[in-house]
Amino acid sequence: MFEQGWTSVRADGMGGAFVAVADDPGALAMNPAGLYRLAGPAMAGSYKLLFGGLGVNLHSASAGFCIPAGRAGVMGIALRETGFELHSERTVRFGHGLKLAEGIGVGYGLAGYNLYQKGVGSGYGFGLDVGMFAQVYRVWTLGFSARNLNLPRIGTGPEGDLPRALAFGIGYSPKPYIHSALDLEKEPGKGTRVRVGQELRIVQDHLTLRAGISTLPVCMAFGLRAGIKSVGLDYALKTHPELGLTHDFGIAVEF
Repeated sequence: MFEQGWTSVRADGMGGAFVAVADDPGALAMNPAGLYRLAGPAMAGSYKLLFGGLGVNLHSASAGFCIPAGRAGVMGIALRETGFELHSERTVRFGHGLKLAEGIGVGYGLAGYNLYQKGVGSGYGFGLDVGMFAQVYRVWTLGFSARNLNLPRIGTGPEGDLPRALAFGIGYSPKPYIHSALDLEKEPGKGTRVRVGQELRIVQDHLTLRAGISTLPVCMAFGLRAGIKSVGLDYALKTHPELGLTHDFGIAVEF
């Protein structure tokens, strides 16, 4: 359950490599420490058709909002719903990013999980995430995140364990309009997942292109953003070696 990790449309377009980028509301799910980098209020929403819907309208919808709180850092909250008519998973997540020193931040996230299965009922769980972010030599960034540190579960069987993972990321931005990222993620009992992503702003405030690749399984990704300075429309396309294509649509607003 909750196997489809919560990612933003931007992160999806970069193959999921975002731990050391994390400078928009997508940081709520992938590295809460990055929230401190937001200069002003921001919101984002998305709708994702997973693997072409698999004939049952398998989807994921999310919305998030972040706001700076002065010396208290930046706080945010996000909601997500995933599933179809017979099975649905809901998550509400609170995140807080705080600046420790110039270019260094820490953060944490609190998540509430709800699982519903028709004919069976509902279950609930609670998760704790932590993260760190550091900017090195102006063009390099480092990120670290740990998801569900408290080992949450829903139900009593072994399938009730909620996904736990450690992720480490490296970012490289030689210019303000170029972002390269590499993530390594490890879940208990599984191999190390590698994610590589690239983002290139083609036209200032109007057009950005993205691409990426991830392993376990090997998936390709492509994304773009079009819009004006404060409002952007995002799209991401992800492949899967066995299942259908995933289409991800979103909107991002900065105030």
